[in-house]
Amino acid sequence: MPRFPSKEWCDEAVRLVNADPESALAGKGWKGDIGLVVDVEKGLLPRPFVLYCDPVNGRIVSFKVLPDPDDLDELEPVYLIRAPYSIWKELLLGTLEPVEALMKRRIQVKGDVQPLIERMKYKGIADRVFSQIATEFIEPV
Repeated sequence: MPRFPSKEWCDEAVRLVNADPESALAGKGWKGDIGLVVDVEKGLLPRPFVLYCDPVNGRIVSFKVLPDPDDLDELEPVYLIRAPYSIWKELLLGTLEPVEALMKRRIQVKGDVQPLIERMKYKGIADRVFSQIATEFIEPV
C-alpha cells in the first residue's frame, strides 16, 4: 500500500490516470505542465513533497519527484499548486471540493485558474481513479 505522498504513490496514480479512457477525454487539448507541492505540516509531514508533471491530452507523459520546491523555479511550470498535507489528504478523500479549497484559499494556485475550473466537471473521474489506490496516509504524531 503506497503512502501519500511518495514516488510510489505517484507511480500508481500516473499508471491509473494513463490507463483510464475517460481521463484521456477529460484532458483533451490540455496545455501546461504542473508543479505540485505538499507543504510541511507539523506532526505530519516534516519536509515538503514536490512533484513536477507534464500532462498532454489526458496522459501524463512524464513526471518527477524533486528534492525542493525551489527546483520548480528552474522548470517554470505553467501551473503551481500547493497546499499543506492535510488539505491534499482531504482532496484525495473527497471531503474537500477543489473549487471550495481554491475559493477559500486553502490551496494556492499560480497560473490561469479558469481552465482548471472548467475541467472540474470531470472531477468524478479523478475521484474514481484516485479511490483505486489503497493509500496509506500519515497519521498525526
